[in-house]
Amino acid sequence: MAEFKAGVPADALARAQALVLALVKDSADAGRDHDLAVRRLLARTVDYFGVQAGFVSEIFNGIATVETVAGETGEIAPGAVVPIAGAPCEQSMQSDRPVVLTRPDDEAVLARLPVDGLATYIGARLLAGGRVHGTVCLVSPETRAGGCSAVELGVFETAVALIGQHVALRRADERYDLAMRGSNAGFWYLDVRRGEITLSPRFLEIMGLDVAMTSISLDNFLSYVHPDDEAAVQAAIMRHFSEPVPFDVEHRMNRPDGRSVWVHAHGDSLRGRDGRPVRLAGSAHDITDRRAAEEMAAAHAEALKASNAELERFAYVASHDLQEPLRKVRAFGDLLHRDYSGRLDARGRKLLDTMIDGAGRMQKLIQDLLSYSRSAHVAMTVQPLDMDALVLDVASDFELALSETGGSLCWDLPGRVVADPVLTRQLLSNLIGNAVKYRDPKRPQRIELSLVNDEAGNAVLSVRDNGIGFPPEHAARIFEVFTRLHSRGDYPGTGVGLALCQRIAERHGGRIWAEGRPGEGAAFHVLLPATEQ
Repeated sequence: MAEFKAGVPADALARAQALVLALVKDSADAGRDHDLAVRRLLARTVDYFGVQAGFVSEIFNGIATVETVAGETGEIAPGAVVPIAGAPCEQSMQSDRPVVLTRPDDEAVLARLPVDGLATYIGARLLAGGRVHGTVCLVSPETRAGGCSAVELGVFETAVALIGQHVALRRADERYDLAMRGSNAGFWYLDVRRGEITLSPRFLEIMGLDVAMTSISLDNFLSYVHPDDEAAVQAAIMRHFSEPVPFDVEHRMNRPDGRSVWVHAHGDSLRGRDGRPVRLAGSAHDITDRRAAEEMAAAHAEALKASNAELERFAYVASHDLQEPLRKVRAFGDLLHRDYSGRLDARGRKLLDTMIDGAGRMQKLIQDLLSYSRSAHVAMTVQPLDMDALVLDVASDFELALSETGGSLCWDLPGRVVADPVLTRQLLSNLIGNAVKYRDPKRPQRIELSLVNDEAGNAVLSVRDNGIGFPPEHAARIFEVFTRLHSRGDYPGTGVGLALCQRIAERHGGRIWAEGRPGEGAAFHVLLPATEQ
């Protein structure tokens, strides 16, 4: 390895000082064009040392990737990949000071360079943002007798440091640009005192403006706001100026091409001593597709609501109007049975009984349909309920049925539920009645009610029985209207009761679900609003 020169002539020192000033000027003049700055700094350094070429390389996992070149580089261009094992770059990566290699002393190492016939190598480790990025090196086919002076090496270190600063800034810009592209958001910066707003290319793209504009006056920017949203934007601005809250608003902007786009603008500010914002910065997301989807969903929901309301009205009117002729059929059937059954033969009596039974079942079905229809429209009076008193009242309806079968009904209901008393009574009546109906005749019937609070503070009311149960795969199906798992001859009913329970739970903002196994019983759980302890 060559020795550093000790003595430095005055003209060489002046030349070095001039170069350092030129390097600093090149660095400043390039502004934020960091690639241009690196090219200029490397080219000026190559000229100063009078070498053939210079390279800036990133090194990772023992591989050097050429990023910038200057001078006569032959076939080596940006993007070239070179292994560094045993090469001069490896020595540069391991040294805190510049490495100078010349022939014939370092011929074996120089021979590992990717360019043949080189006699001089000057290289240094390149730091960017405090991390090792790679190397900067100069090469020449001519031997520098005696190596480099301390002043020359100081110049080289200055050039490498300036290159490292621009490499670090370039990497920061790349990360920032990648983050902006990844977020698909536009960014903005407002200088309140100057009334000027700077917009990112993505924001200009959202607005349909020339991406080269970069900044416009605040008044000009606000002129693009949709007239119907001006008040909302102004209110958000005034609120941010008067209160320590972020600026946040969704509004439309009119593009020059005639289209309107929805944006969600969010930002915060740097405030002056008087507490008023002096500079604001934030993001803007194009939410046009989201708003369109929301409007479409709202329109569909409104249409579905109207359709359901119409169906509910039809069901109510039809059920109500059907009751009168059915009452007549039932009444005249009863009269016929009372006054003339003795005159009919066995077949006639059977037909009459079938007619009366069918009219009774139809009347019960219509009454259940009316209850189901009313449950969607009845005005709710939500209030704290005394569940013990409510269950005691419902239990009295089943006292006779339970006593006849030797069954029992017990409950443990701490606290109260906040719900509508009428609908909650109907819910309890249907669930308890369901348990009474589907008892297992092989064992004494037992029905248990419990009330617990889940982690969210909601009340979960459970009704468990030891009846015949049901297959688990039907746990969701049993809540459908008119669904029956058993024949009417085995268990009477219309298939509306559990559907009504689901309607009541949903009207309270809750839900109902069931668990069961054949021969083991069933459990129904209803999530209702939070209990008051």
